[in-house]
Amino acid sequence: MSAGGRWRRALLVILPGALAAFPACTNESPSIRIITLVPPTNTPISFAADVQPIFDRSCAKSGCHAGAVLQQGLSLESGKSYALLVRVASTEDPALKRVEPGRSDLSYLVKKLEGSGLGARMPADGPPFLPDAEVQLIKDWIDQGAPSN
Repeated sequence: MSAGGRWRRALLVILPGALAAFPACTNESPSIRIITLVPPTNTPISFAADVQPIFDRSCAKSGCHAGAVLQQGLSLESGKSYALLVRVASTEDPALKRVEPGRSDLSYLVKKLEGSGLGARMPADGPPFLPDAEVQLIKDWIDQGAPSN
């Protein structure tokens, strides 16, 4: 048997035992976050593929923005969120739309995500709040006209 063959065989025997000594990796630590890959600049952002997964992971939770009791009457569940966000007046500041297409600077959603709106910064279970890259992705989607794609 060649030297390379002996090494591979030794690894096949040793490696499984060594890996068993380490506990499984979980994502229960608040310091470990799933980060969405941000599309390159000037790439169209998809509501369904890019924005909704952020809501699903961070906002559409029972007692928050999913289920029977909805904070501010806003469901961020898939299939409901777009219609309740785009061009809909905020309940905390009716002068602002939750999402003003083309104007992230005037969108109440962005103010809540950045902590510059009325009330608490969202998501409410932060810190850590949404990563800056995810907030920027939502802002870019809004600035692209908040398409329902």
